[in-house]
Amino acid sequence: MATATKPSADIAFLCRALKAPSLAAAVDRLGERARSEGWSHEEFLAACLEREVAARAEVVNLKGDSYRPKDRDLGRVPTDDNA
Repeated sequence: MATATKPSADIAFLCRALKAPSLAAAVDRLGERARSEGWSHEEFLAACLEREVAARAEVVNLKGDSYRPKDRDLGRVPTDDNA
């Protein structure tokens, strides 16, 4: 349970428990911004969650044949030309 006496340590622990390293790295900066701009608790939480979602939505560009069955010719026998 979070305590009022050591919120930074609690946030670090909770971010590790949630496997949210991006949030752990951004929470201090977001907290400073929230205080300076007068954000509500809900606005701060939304900014934190948005940061973590954005970090997890990394796009990976893969080249080559798709591993998705709907995109593959499952009857094709691989050869050196079409492997």
